[in-house]
Amino acid sequence: MVVYINRNYSNTDKDALLTIVGGKLKDLNISFDTKGLDDIYKKLSVVNGPSTKFEFDEIDLKAIKVMRDSFYWSADKYNIETQNILKDTISDTFKGEITRAEVSSVLKEKFDGVINKSESYFELVADSNISQAQAISRVNQGLKYGVKHFKVSAKIDNKTSDFCRWLNGKIITANHLKTQIDKLLSSSSIDDKKQAAPWQNKPIYGKLPPNVGLAPYHGHCRTENLPVWINEDDRLDTKTGKLYKVKSTKNDKKYKLRHIDKTGIETKVKPHIYEKIVGGKHGLTEKQLVGALNDIKYKSPHKVSGVHPNEHVKAVALTNSGYTLIYESDELISCFVPTRNANKYFNDNAIENKIINIDTGQTMQRVKKWYEHLI
Repeated sequence: MVVYINRNYSNTDKDALLTIVGGKLKDLNISFDTKGLDDIYKKLSVVNGPSTKFEFDEIDLKAIKVMRDSFYWSADKYNIETQNILKDTISDTFKGEITRAEVSSVLKEKFDGVINKSESYFELVADSNISQAQAISRVNQGLKYGVKHFKVSAKIDNKTSDFCRWLNGKIITANHLKTQIDKLLSSSSIDDKKQAAPWQNKPIYGKLPPNVGLAPYHGHCRTENLPVWINEDDRLDTKTGKLYKVKSTKNDKKYKLRHIDKTGIETKVKPHIYEKIVGGKHGLTEKQLVGALNDIKYKSPHKVSGVHPNEHVKAVALTNSGYTLIYESDELISCFVPTRNANKYFNDNAIENKIINIDTGQTMQRVKKWYEHLI
C-alpha cells in the first residue's frame, strides 16, 4: 500500500487517491488516518526517489466488472449507447480519473439535451452504483479470505436515516450477503435488481429478509459492510463468581462492554453507563446485563414525548424476563430490572404499531403486561 501511494501520488487527484487507499484498507477493516498521506510520500521520496519500478493496479477491476455486469438503468430516455456512457463515466471515477465530487456535473454535461434530469439525479445514480459495486467487491474479497461475518457500519449524525441508525452494528453472515449478491448479479432487468436489493426506509429489528443486508440501503447512503471476526470469551462475574460468555468483534478501551445481542447488534456500553447499570442504582450483575442482551423479545423506536433527552435517536427493547433496555443506535444507555415496571415503561415509550417481535418479525401495537400473560 505504501508503494501504491508513492506510485500514484503525483498523477492522481489527492481526494481520489485517499478514497482508493481508504477503500482498500477498509476491505481489511483497518482504520486509516488520511493526515499521514503526505508524510508517507515524503519519506518514500527520500528512500526510493522518483524512479520507482513498482507497478500496481490502480483500481479493483472486479468492482468495475460487477458494476458493468449488474448495471440496469431506468430513465425517461435511454439506450445502449447512453447506458454505456454512464458505465464508462462511473468506471473513470473508480480509476481516479474523475473525482466522486465531479461525477454528477460530468454526467449532466454528457447527457445535456438527451435526458432532462438535474445534476442531483445523476449524482444519485452514480453514487448508488459506485457504492453497491464497492460493497459487492468487498464481500467477494472477504469470502476469498474466509471471512464469515460482516458488520454494518453507519455514519451517525443528523443526516443518518432511521434504517441505518438502527441497523448500525448489525452482524450479518457472509453467506447471507453472498446469496443476495448472487440474486443481484443474476438480475436481467431494473425491476429484478430493485427486488434483489430494495431501498429501505423503515427500521428492521431481528432477522433480515433475504434481499436486505448489502449496502447501500437507500439514496446517498453512507453505510458500509465491513469484514469482522467474532470472538467468544468466558468472563467471571465479580458479584456472583459465575461464568458468562461475551461475543464481540474486538476489544475497545472506549467501551466497558461490547456484546452481540439477540438482534445481532454488537451493542456497546461506555464505562460510565456500565457503572450505572452494574455498580450503581440499577443493581444488575455483569452476568444479568449480558443475559438481558441475549433475551430481547420486543424492540421499537422510542416515542418522542419531550420527557427524555434525545428521544428521536433512541430505541427501547423488552426482554422475555422483563428487563427494559434503552439504546441510542448501537450503544446501550440504560437497563432496568423487571421490578421497575419494565412493561409499563416499554409500552409508554414504544411507538404504537412499530413494536417488533424479534422472534417472528410481527409488528405489534403493545405488549401485554406480565400479569396478563397469566390470565
